[in-house]
Amino acid sequence: MLSRTLVLLQVALSYGKPRLTYFGIAGRGELARLYAHVGGLDYEDNTDTTGYKTKTPIGYLPALADPEGGLFPNCTFAFGCLQESLAVERYMANLAPVYAALTATQKAIDDMFAMVKEDLIHVEPGATNASAAPAIVTPLYDRYLPVLESLCPASGFVNGLAFPTGADLALLVILKAVFPYAKALKNAGYDASKFEKVSAIVARTAAFPSVAAYLKTSKTFYADL
Repeated sequence: MLSRTLVLLQVALSYGKPRLTYFGIAGRGELARLYAHVGGLDYEDNTDTTGYKTKTPIGYLPALADPEGGLFPNCTFAFGCLQESLAVERYMANLAPVYAALTATQKAIDDMFAMVKEDLIHVEPGATNASAAPAIVTPLYDRYLPVLESLCPASGFVNGLAFPTGADLALLVILKAVFPYAKALKNAGYDASKFEKVSAIVARTAAFPSVAAYLKTSKTFYADL
C-alpha cells in the first residue's frame, strides 16, 4: 500500500495541474480549452495523441487528469481518465476562477448549449467531404440554430453577465472553430448570419478581451485536418 501511495504521489508531482489530452483540432476539446483560458485556469493542453485511440476506451473524446485535485491521479488512458466532453468541460469550468461562482441555473444553461455543440459534431463528414456537406450540414443546423436563436438575448451574453460563459463560448465554437464546424458550414454553403442574435453573440464573444487573446494564439481553434 505504501509503495502504491508513493507512486501516486510521484505522478501527482509530475502533473501538478489539470492535463487535457485531445487532438490538435477544435472538435470536442475546444470548449474545455476556452473555459480554461477565458476562466483563468492554469492547465496543460496536451495534443500529443500518439496511440491515443487504442490506449483509451473512448478514444475520440477529450481525456482529463487532475492528480493534484485527486481526479484520476494514475491516468494512463488504459487505467482511466475523466472522459466525455461535458464532464471534462464542467470540471474545468468549476475550477476556473471566473466561472466557479456561477449559479446552478447558469451552469445548466451553459451545459445545454454545450450539448447542442456535441449534437452538431455530427457535421464532421461534411467537413471531410464537400460534396456531401449540404445534405449533412443543412438539416442539422436548420434544426438547432432556430432553437438557439430563440434562447439568445438581443444584447449582451446568454447568461446576462458582463462576460461570456459556456453558452456563448459554445456558440463561438459551432460557428467559427474550423474543424469540423466552420469547415462543414463552408463546404455546405450554409449562411448562419440569418440567425442574427446568435451571430451577434458570437461576434461579441470573439471580441471579448480574453477570448480575443486566446484566438490570436490558439493552435487548435483554426486548425484543419
